[in-house]
Amino acid sequence: MGLAEQIFAIQGVLQSNATVPKVLPFGEWLPDRAALGLQGSVTALNVRPSEDGFRPVPTLSIQSDALTARAQGAAAVRDTAGAVSYYAGDATKLYRLSGSTWTDVTGTALTTSVDSSIEFAQFGNTILATNFDDAVQGATIGSGNFAAQFTSTLKPKARHIDIIGDFVVLGGTTDAVDGAKPNRVWWGAINSSVDFDPAASTQCDFQDEPDGGWVQKIVGGVEYGLIFQEEKIRRATFVGSPLIYEIRASDQARGTPIPNSVISYGRNSFFIASDGFFMTDGANVVPVGNGKVDRTFWDQFDVGYASRVSAAIDPVSKVVMWAFPGTGSTLGNPNKIYFLHWPTGRWSEAEINTERIFRALSKGYTLEGLDAVSTSIDTLAFSLDSRAWTGQQTKLAIFDQSHILNFMDGTNLAARIDTGDVQLNPMGLATVTNVTPLVDGGTATTVALDERARIQDTVSFGTASTIDANGRCNLLSTARFHRFRTTVPASSTWTHAQGVRVDYINAGTD
Repeated sequence: MGLAEQIFAIQGVLQSNATVPKVLPFGEWLPDRAALGLQGSVTALNVRPSEDGFRPVPTLSIQSDALTARAQGAAAVRDTAGAVSYYAGDATKLYRLSGSTWTDVTGTALTTSVDSSIEFAQFGNTILATNFDDAVQGATIGSGNFAAQFTSTLKPKARHIDIIGDFVVLGGTTDAVDGAKPNRVWWGAINSSVDFDPAASTQCDFQDEPDGGWVQKIVGGVEYGLIFQEEKIRRATFVGSPLIYEIRASDQARGTPIPNSVISYGRNSFFIASDGFFMTDGANVVPVGNGKVDRTFWDQFDVGYASRVSAAIDPVSKVVMWAFPGTGSTLGNPNKIYFLHWPTGRWSEAEINTERIFRALSKGYTLEGLDAVSTSIDTLAFSLDSRAWTGQQTKLAIFDQSHILNFMDGTNLAARIDTGDVQLNPMGLATVTNVTPLVDGGTATTVALDERARIQDTVSFGTASTIDANGRCNLLSTARFHRFRTTVPASSTWTHAQGVRVDYINAGTD
């Protein structure tokens, strides 16, 4: 052996006995990819994605009593005075929330079928509701019962509804003259929520789309709206008489088979197509789940209960979420939530049993409710007519499987994050001596190791170690491949989970 080879060998021995620190960031959740060498996480459970790792997912806090049956639609709206009202619907009733009690405000009993949804839309100070099975209903926001809304000769029923510009727009209609037209888009008279008789003078009209399948969702807007069909997305732009709306395809091959997967915020709409998750601004369609979660979603999604999917957006956290029935679901009840942080494209998941999720606003105070703030008017922070009491804060609202309204603002769920398979020593074995979880809180956080000699061996995590006074988890493991599991117990107080620091020794070459 030459001198250079001897020096190299000695350096190798010295290096093999030296402790090496390595930081493994919690990369984005990538369940569709191979675990070996993954620059991401194979598990990101009960956490929300953020710019630099993951944040906690809160538990549910009860806000109401129960509806009579499963929630098939829900909305929170704000009237022209700024007061917030909550509405919901089940198979036979429509409700308005009064304090923490759901009040039956049904005019005529509904007949919402088990695979249908109730969609709500706000037009001025009127709340509209449609389920296709019954006449479109309307009520003054905050007061009174619902009643059949249309006063025109034609009174179309519709599966979908939203507001585009100054028009109430229906999708997938049926009426006494033409019968069922699942591919029809029908807009009412300008600045009217009661007149659906086509006329040049009122600009009311309809259009049957020649291809693309059933209308699946109407997405409202100021300048234009989007028409989601099963196999197409169309953009509806107001052009005035005689066309009124120019409706042209913005995507010729992709729509959605899951109507309630469509959720919008600003100019962006997110949806689930037959080939995965996408985002569109009405001109461009961008994949957001390809190579990340698309295959995993379709592998576990119970397609027979597609009508149970619901979606919501948290604009503060820049997170869009979908609740759906997945592996382990009972009778089609949603048990999974996928989260997407759209600025970074990062994903995560949670296991929460739900009926419906939606974006809401914090509820306003009643005079009786102000007693919980102060029993003296003189000591209230704001005057009684202040908007501070009307409800303004964005909330994530969830109906649980007992038909009860909740906010997602309780204590934190137990979180679990698994790295991919790591070969710390590219030349062979590595001995792990300590692992430091990079979680800013969670004093009972634990780390467990999976150790394997071959990548083909079954993944099996050993006994977890709790962080000590120095923030380290004392673990000892010699293997070729390691996977690291970080668990933060339920109700722990923390805000960011960024990764793990691993201390190891090179333990020999192959």
